[in-house]
Amino acid sequence: MNKKLLLKIIITIVVIALIIILLPFVFPRKYAVLTYHDFTTGKPENSMQKNIDDFKKEMKYLKKHNYKTLTLSDVECYMNKKCKLPRKSVLITFDDGWKSEYELALPILKEYGFNAVIFYIGDNIDGDNTNFMSKDELFEINNNYPNIEIASHTFNNHKDDAYTKTVDELNQDFKSMKNIVDTKYFAYPYGLYSESYIKALKKNKYSLAFTFGGDAKHKKFNNNDNRYLIPRLNLSTDYPYWKFVLRMYLPF
Repeated sequence: MNKKLLLKIIITIVVIALIIILLPFVFPRKYAVLTYHDFTTGKPENSMQKNIDDFKKEMKYLKKHNYKTLTLSDVECYMNKKCKLPRKSVLITFDDGWKSEYELALPILKEYGFNAVIFYIGDNIDGDNTNFMSKDELFEINNNYPNIEIASHTFNNHKDDAYTKTVDELNQDFKSMKNIVDTKYFAYPYGLYSESYIKALKKNKYSLAFTFGGDAKHKKFNNNDNRYLIPRLNLSTDYPYWKFVLRMYLPF
């Protein structure tokens, strides 16, 4: 290899490295909302289940790199343009209220002192479905995990056609959910939404609503986004660690 070619290669590598380093400071800052579902100590049985060691590895990365884990009120304040967020900020969310979230993931969050949100399906409160947290687990969270918030993933409307419901039908579900948890934050079932859904959310005085999957699954958010369509990253089984690190670093 001649010296000129070697020099070109070195210059190219240096330029690419500089671009990567400067990216977070050039583009408008956006923030990640991480989304998890079920956990296991063994091999995941589906794409929504994650090995708990992989989850801990991601949380360890956030801790090591001094990320601020946001609360929902932090996000609301930011969306209202009343406050700013540190450049390294992230919102951690769990969908459905799986018992494995309570048994496996929450102790890790407590170890690191992290904030997080559980978007809970209210109809599981009676404990009949033992795969999900019951009233007793929610009580324990309120007492032993002060950094964990409980918000709404509907009462009994976690269906892929929920977005087709009328405003009146959605209002009834919101009313039932209020008996479980009084919240103003919501995550759409399967990330699917409609104008009726947004209208019902506003009518029921919800402040923020989060999507999932689809066009939103690779996006971060900032306070120019629609507060009722805040995107979240799907941290599923097939989301490798290197990609997690890259998404945390990139500003968009």
